[in-house]
Amino acid sequence: MKYNKPLVLILALLLIFSVNALAKTKKFTRVGVYPLMHKGKIESVGDLQKLVEEHAEDIKIGFEKAGASFLYPAFMEEVRKGNIEDKIFPKGEKFEWMVFKVGKRVKAVDDLVWSANRRLEAYALTVQYECKDYFMAIPKLCGNITLHHTRNSVPVCDLTVSPDKPNIGDPVKIDMSGSKCATKMKVTVNYEGQYVESKDLSPANPVWETKFNKTGNYEITGEAFNADGVVSKNECKAKVSINYPPECDLKVEPTKGYTNQKIKLDASGSTDKDGKVVKAEFTIKDENGNEVDKQEVTTEPLVWEKVFKKSGRFKVYLKVTDDFGAVSAKVCELEVLVEKRFYLLAEAGPMLARGTYTGCVFGRLGFAYLLVPDRLSFLASAGGAMKLHGDRIKNHFLSNILLNLHFDGFFLGGGVGFSSAVRDDWNSDVDIVGNIGFDIWRGFNKRLSLFGEIRYPIKQDLKWDDAHAFLVGIRFLL
Repeated sequence: MKYNKPLVLILALLLIFSVNALAKTKKFTRVGVYPLMHKGKIESVGDLQKLVEEHAEDIKIGFEKAGASFLYPAFMEEVRKGNIEDKIFPKGEKFEWMVFKVGKRVKAVDDLVWSANRRLEAYALTVQYECKDYFMAIPKLCGNITLHHTRNSVPVCDLTVSPDKPNIGDPVKIDMSGSKCATKMKVTVNYEGQYVESKDLSPANPVWETKFNKTGNYEITGEAFNADGVVSKNECKAKVSINYPPECDLKVEPTKGYTNQKIKLDASGSTDKDGKVVKAEFTIKDENGNEVDKQEVTTEPLVWEKVFKKSGRFKVYLKVTDDFGAVSAKVCELEVLVEKRFYLLAEAGPMLARGTYTGCVFGRLGFAYLLVPDRLSFLASAGGAMKLHGDRIKNHFLSNILLNLHFDGFFLGGGVGFSSAVRDDWNSDVDIVGNIGFDIWRGFNKRLSLFGEIRYPIKQDLKWDDAHAFLVGIRFLL
């Protein structure tokens, strides 16, 4: 079979031109010829909303014809919200598709261009669906629905930071997972207005956990970017205030005390720059570093009245906590000396026994107990006196039970004593005893005193001039 080559060539060219003609952008110069909802001008947004509701079924079919059925619910919602504005399109403006109606049949056509020598008045609205913005126009003279163009939605940045007032070194979680329509995100950290660092995040990894090592105010700024690199427009900031740790202040009153006496451990002077001190933790250790006791105080005024049962040198340690859980960086410490109240006693010295004022020496052993430390003490001692010469005075036993009042190292007091026979006419008897003296040296749980003592028997019929004794001695408490 023979082919006419010129004829085949002509047919091929006609076919190519026909396909190109079908693919070309379609021009339109008039509206209102095939109206979807209304013939004539739609006067207001309110009228448009009513027409959309009345023709909802045709509109749904139109979206299906245009291959955009997914947009229908969002379109209807946007119209009901009234987010509609006036728009004027110049000649040459292109549209992706238009829905119109021929008779009772809803149709859609793609790829249009407005070619009239006048502007096209329309209502415009933006429908968002799955991070795409669909810019739609409805010519006022016909109510046909057109898609003008589509673009990636401007991303919405969302930033949360927790906690908003952490302590130094605590983990801080920066979360941008709530950002929308973003393909990447960026976090920038500034401290007191100065740049510190930044971090790139993504929808797959939207969380950054970091730590801040300075007290003060940090500003966290977030940005979200869509696939076109367009940055979010909404404000996306958070502030983080790194909690200032509290500062401890420890007072001990008195710093030198006694067993079974209350000693006040006071943390009420502790401060917190940006909050409140809510807890004081006291720890007591002995001179070997062994923990003796501890106490947590959470009620104001943050004072612990401690009673020490044992004597010794102790150290009191204090750390405080504020209302955000920060602990004082420095631990306050003070030494406390706790002296005993029971002492062994030894005393000795010269003695003059009246009659001839015979010289003797005496020595006694006993104990002392501080009933009211530094105010009132009880002493009991017993021993003997030995004459130095003469025959009238005998070596004899003597003992005391005394109460002494103390005034800043000076003391005086009295009590009763017992003496065995001092001479032939001065028999064993109970004595009235008085003493006075002062501390000449005092160490920890030790003291040395100089004292004078006078004694007189109370039951014998002896004159004062014939039956009294003077003693001067050194008393050592250990």
